[in-house]
Amino acid sequence: MLSERACSPSRYDPNLALNIEICETINKKQGNAPRTAAQTIVRLVNSTKINQALLALTLLDNCVKNCGYPFHLQIASKDFLNALVRRFPERPPTRYAPNPVQSAPENQWNHFDFAPLQPCMANPVIDRILYLIKEWKIALAELARYKEDMTHIKDMYRLLKFKGYIFPELRETSIAALTPADTLKSAQELEEEDRIAKAAKLQELIRRGTPQDLVEANQLMKIMTGYDQKHQVNFKEKFAEELHKTQNKARLLYEMLANIKTGDSIEEGGTIDELKIACESALPKIKSLLKESKEAERTEELTEVKSTIKGALLKYQDIKHGQYDTEYDVSGKFKSDLDKHMPPPAISLIDLEDGLLDSTSSSPSLPPQNELSELFGQPSDSVLKTVELFNKNGLGIHLDVYEMGRCWRMKAHYSNRSTAPMEKMTLLLAAPRSMQLKLEPVSSDLIPPKSERTVTQWIRLENPHEESLRLRYKITYEQFGVEMEQSGDYHTN
Repeated sequence: MLSERACSPSRYDPNLALNIEICETINKKQGNAPRTAAQTIVRLVNSTKINQALLALTLLDNCVKNCGYPFHLQIASKDFLNALVRRFPERPPTRYAPNPVQSAPENQWNHFDFAPLQPCMANPVIDRILYLIKEWKIALAELARYKEDMTHIKDMYRLLKFKGYIFPELRETSIAALTPADTLKSAQELEEEDRIAKAAKLQELIRRGTPQDLVEANQLMKIMTGYDQKHQVNFKEKFAEELHKTQNKARLLYEMLANIKTGDSIEEGGTIDELKIACESALPKIKSLLKESKEAERTEELTEVKSTIKGALLKYQDIKHGQYDTEYDVSGKFKSDLDKHMPPPAISLIDLEDGLLDSTSSSPSLPPQNELSELFGQPSDSVLKTVELFNKNGLGIHLDVYEMGRCWRMKAHYSNRSTAPMEKMTLLLAAPRSMQLKLEPVSSDLIPPKSERTVTQWIRLENPHEESLRLRYKITYEQFGVEMEQSGDYHTN
């Protein structure tokens, strides 16, 4: 069997070509292939030979990253997760901690680069499993499209934390590899993706065979056969929504580029680069769809989006070459009215479950004024200092500090220097456990365009040990219907 060959005890380095062949075989066969492969791999993970177990975990990681939802459904099952941690001690050894993320060769096993000849710490197999579970918990159980089917992963994560296991630090590339690229797909591709997912879900429900599962399977069969018209998805409409989102990304890219001051450069790997990559990846698909399109209305829409993307990409190239005053028409007919179609805000990657920080976030509703007064009292008239918490992509957040020492009283002022409104503004702050943080609701979750300090928010920080101010922040908002997310840290000197 291919899996047995890939994880042979005589091997000490993974055979990537063979692993990819296994992934392609699973994808081609479908049906029961994902379950059979998952069961075989988890059996090899429990091998008494460390190199074989590590090779099996490398193969498992390759399958999770290349075999999609049908395989994800298997690794999220109770049976699989229980088998995966079968060799874990009831409690971790005293002073047990995972190896930190480093670039040294002896630590590379933590990111599946190779299987070491000898264990580089007490139990590398346990650490690699912990890494995988945390990776799945964020990428699949919190961020994936079908996250409601991945809840057992979060349950296992919580159980292991309760028992005292410490999870390794994750690399951002690990999450990115599991989070599907936001590429434009045709109506036919969207329909095929949905069909594969429903077929895998139906097979798993029938296999489990509990009364509740069989009821759900019956409902799913009605949808798949077209009997239940109420829950049928209109994939042409869904494609139109995705097309409009792509156009909005191009408009947002152009807007952010237009706000770059003469002489400034584009931040490498930042939001602008992410939007540029998304636009570039969509352009070939749009050109291909234009060749195939036979509907005049759809052709006009595709042509408009193509023009918007080209304008944004030309603006990007101009700034790269030092030309800041060029202009292109990216307005288009479509205006952002897709709020009802937008997904909920992305889950925070500030992993508050790790118990490192106390945190709080803003909410859109305001309490009565007397409650505000009771909580904060009347601030002094003089501002001791102003702190710049964030200033990028047209958004500025500055904190006016009224009191310092054991109790910090601050007022956040939000500014929007772009020409488009920023909607659904949410600020999440986290502070060390030794401090207590309270945020009042933001005065408005919409920041008008070309506005300075128009939206405000009170913040109170109890600091009994008078430590230097340390905050971790995450900001989410929408512009042109596109979700934006910024995060970082602030430290006083």
